[in-house]
Amino acid sequence: MKKILIAVGVVVALIVLLLTIIIIKDLNQEEKLRQELNEIDSLINFDEFDYDKVNEGLGKTISSGDYLVVEKAAKKYLKDTIDITLTYVNLVTDEKFSNVLTLENYQEDGPNFINTKLYIKETKEQIEDNKNKILNQFNNETVLSYIENKNLDSYYIDFYKSLAFSSEAEITKNKQEIEQNINVVIDTLNVYDEVINFLIYNKNNWTIEGEYIVFSNEEIHEQYNQLLLKL
Repeated sequence: MKKILIAVGVVVALIVLLLTIIIIKDLNQEEKLRQELNEIDSLINFDEFDYDKVNEGLGKTISSGDYLVVEKAAKKYLKDTIDITLTYVNLVTDEKFSNVLTLENYQEDGPNFINTKLYIKETKEQIEDNKNKILNQFNNETVLSYIENKNLDSYYIDFYKSLAFSSEAEITKNKQEIEQNINVVIDTLNVYDEVINFLIYNKNNWTIEGEYIVFSNEEIHEQYNQLLLKL
């Protein structure tokens, strides 16, 4: 599970990096927005994430006029991205995820593992879908969709863009790392599936004795151990 937690942490850290607020203007309302959004950004921390405080900040407004339109669009973008990320985190940190290959689960759902097979399939599909949604949040078209049809001058649209992104090269690099780390989780689910399929196929060749799984012969035991080494 250490590899999984690292992968989750990297994904969240990179998303936080991509959401870092960058405002270089010095007008009064822009300065207020910079301070407001930087305060929200500082709350987005993987180890000490306080969703209620973040949500409170994203739910209030401090500007007016065209800046209010920009503020609402930027905060809606941030909220949607955070919510999508939290969905991913909740899937991977769910107790069921870490319990798939435990003796307790073997006893409860073996030897046919109907519930486990369904859980792996559904979780993999959800993570794949969530990965696409996360990556989509950092596409220019998606970012701009939050400010489209607001009847704003190009100046305010450009200001809005500055709230969401840094350099294109940095975004591309971090998106690649996000995808790679989510793929680590998907690969883990694939190994889970291999192990469970192996146990189903050999259901007459293993039993649970106390705190151990015992196989009928050493060859099958070694094949099982080799599968676990993929994790």
